Amino acid sequence: MTITIAWIRRIKDTVELVIASDSRLRSFGAMDQCQKIFPLQRGDSALAFCGDADVAYPFFVQAASSLNAFIKTRTRAHDVHATAAILRKLLNNIVSSWDASLKHKTESFKDTRILFCGWSWRRSSFQIGFFKFIDGKFVYLTATERLPKPWNERYPSLIVLGDYRSSYIQELGKVIARSNTYIHKRIPVFFDLQYEPIEALNLLLKRANSDYGLNLIGGAPQIIKIYPHSNVLPIVVRMEKSKHYLFGRKLFSWEKVEYPIVDLTFSPVRFYYPMSYVPRASDVGTQAPIEGGVSSIRRLIFFLSSRGR
Repeated sequence: MTITIAWIRRIKDTVELVIASDSRLRSFGAMDQCQKIFPLQRGDSALAFCGDADVAYPFFVQAASSLNAFIKTRTRAHDVHATAAILRKLLNNIVSSWDASLKHKTESFKDTRILFCGWSWRRSSFQIGFFKFIDGKFVYLTATERLPKPWNERYPSLIVLGDYRSSYIQELGKVIARSNTYIHKRIPVFFDLQYEPIEALNLLLKRANSDYGLNLIGGAPQIIKIYPHSNVLPIVVRMEKSKHYLFGRKLFSWEKVEYPIVDLTFSPVRFYYPMSYVPRASDVGTQAPIEGGVSSIRRLIFFLSSRGR
């Protein structure tokens, strides 16, 4: 099982879509380094899921293969709205090929939600929705989540799928309250979500490590962003100084990344951009060596290693 969230982050005159999830799959025990968010090669959208992995993983493989095989879906000539319809047909074709009874399928898929969201160039806005099994087939829905009082999104966008939704919303309310002030609980407060949903997810996952009542979720958060310029950006997650994760997988000590790093050891969370520490070509070799002959490049390497890379 899973908890998967998506929302639109608005800052100044820009917007970006953020998708986050835990990294646990359960079968004979818990496996905590499983990818649950899958960017599509077309660049403007992604899939994620909670629930039955037996249908989600085959669907993700077929979705990637099918969309890449057709020039209009591969090149984004088909908008995300049209693509959602194609994915719905593909998903239902896979389900129909399963020689199980409708009763068995309904029971298997009752908690399954498959997130599909991305940037619509036709409508110049983000599309956030999910597939849910209803009356023998998957349908595409766009139901947003209400925040606890008195908090309200200025433009509702938050979707929370999977297990422990009420517990997550409670954690989110606490995070928002710490970073915002208000006059009275009876007065509605409208604001734009920033990175509060990530911090709330991290807090819930920390609780899951010690609370067996939350054992369906676990592992490190995994995060991506989607931009209006139709590009997906994966985010590296720092849980401790020497522990970094990408799509739920713990990075090896020798791995170097160019992706931004979100540091969850701080509240509010902090972002680092490894590429910003790389010197410009015009600066390489122009700085005088410091004592002991250590160049600016070596200082850069030391700086990055001291931050846990």
